[in-house]
Amino acid sequence: MPRVTRYLTLAAAMLFAPAARAQCLPAVCALAVTIQSDASGIALGGSGSSAATMAFGTMQAYGGTVPTGVTRTVGATNWTISTPFDIKVSCTNLLNLLPCTLIISPTYTLTAQLQSADGTNTWKIGSSTLSSATPLTLATAGTYGNVVPYTFALTIPFTEAAGTISNTINFVAVSN
Repeated sequence: MPRVTRYLTLAAAMLFAPAARAQCLPAVCALAVTIQSDASGIALGGSGSSAATMAFGTMQAYGGTVPTGVTRTVGATNWTISTPFDIKVSCTNLLNLLPCTLIISPTYTLTAQLQSADGTNTWKIGSSTLSSATPLTLATAGTYGNVVPYTFALTIPFTEAAGTISNTINFVAVSN
């Protein structure tokens, strides 16, 4: 099998669509999505914020060092790196008069979408593939304030030239 070196930088950032705020009555409450390091995953830059980053550093399919909290799996035609991370969606009552769940629905829908198309590598959350064309639904009845674990995976074919791999995952939460 060919020996392939990869330099990986992965950025995960938040983007709130106008619908997320409109459904939450912006004068009364606000939704906040935060990405957090999972105890068994890679340490995220900006953990606990709405714009966290995953930096895998220099990696290769065979040999080299795998960062703490990252799993590397080598197949016949590709290799995959994966790591758990957590997401928390909160609702804040801006007037402090009523709990958010009395003002809006007690649940939310969470989606994720790649910002840019990648015709070479496969980006996944859990077992579902991300794309730039269609949002991937992660939760349809999420509960505010709960920390929910997810697993990110990136599969790289051996035909990919060595270099930096980078993209942004946009997460959108909308009150149901």
